[in-house]
Amino acid sequence: MGYGSWYALRHLPFLAVKKITVEGNTAVPDSLVLSQCESYLGMNLFKVPKKEIKSKLSRISRIKNLKVKRQLLSTIKIQMSERKGILYVKSFEGNLYPIDAEAIVLERYSKVYREDIPIFSSYYKDEQLKPGIKLAKPDLNRILQTHLAIMQDAQDYLPIISEYYMIDNTINIIDARYGTRIIPGETDFADQLRRYQFVQDNGNISQHSVVDLRFDKQVVVKAGNK
Repeated sequence: MGYGSWYALRHLPFLAVKKITVEGNTAVPDSLVLSQCESYLGMNLFKVPKKEIKSKLSRISRIKNLKVKRQLLSTIKIQMSERKGILYVKSFEGNLYPIDAEAIVLERYSKVYREDIPIFSSYYKDEQLKPGIKLAKPDLNRILQTHLAIMQDAQDYLPIISEYYMIDNTINIIDARYGTRIIPGETDFADQLRRYQFVQDNGNISQHSVVDLRFDKQVVVKAGNK
């Protein structure tokens, strides 16, 4: 395209932006994205600064990847993928903050906790859990790696996990159905949890039991079983 044609396109009145569309978002409200872009309405489509829009929207912690496209005759199309919450970090003050697989704190846009994901009770304070911050404490990293491994190897068992926490530097999982405390090993999560499920279904494990899965092909039920 020659300079003359490009100049003409940038000054044609019928190419003024009339609509902005948003695609790919589930957590980030359309209204938030549109509020960041409303100043471009009425601007010539070919004058719209795509890099500037991407820079503005990239400040939203939930947005992972972003594309801005011009669509003739008068539309800006914003396509995004979001960071997904996989754990809630419970602050020292008792509030819940979603984090993604990279331990980045994500914004919540509602007072209702919409993501059905496990909780990790931590010693982080509210002031440390700002959206966009990447968390890096060793105990959280261990919990996160265990949860990611379960997501990959034993996804069917994710609904039973209500909470993670550390006791004496050991990961503990709370079974959402029975309240049983599970200590996982470091590998073969699918096999571990299948063995645990078999014992849970066929045994008489009390609510306050501790089920230790760190032993090879064994389910060790500790104090509290009846």
